[in-house]
Amino acid sequence: MLDVRLPIGWLFMVLGVMLAIYGYANPPAENMLLGQVLLPLNLDVPWGILMALFGLSMVSLAQIDKLKTLELELAASKAEAATEKVSDTEASAKG
Repeated sequence: MLDVRLPIGWLFMVLGVMLAIYGYANPPAENMLLGQVLLPLNLDVPWGILMALFGLSMVSLAQIDKLKTLELELAASKAEAATEKVSDTEASAKG
């Protein structure tokens, strides 16, 4: 079954990186007056970084969940192998 966090995470990471690069490449068109100081108003860069971080967290959560399921499957297969080994030794002791 497909985990939705993986494609959504990759989408946000790619779009966030693209938006941040666009913000760095293009200077802001307007300046914001804050007191006596003119600050450049370019919201593309911080929002691009936030989008990329959100995408990274979604991909990380999907990978962590995948690792947890693999660990559970490994533990189950080890338990099954241990029970088979015990039954084989009991059968050889009886025979």
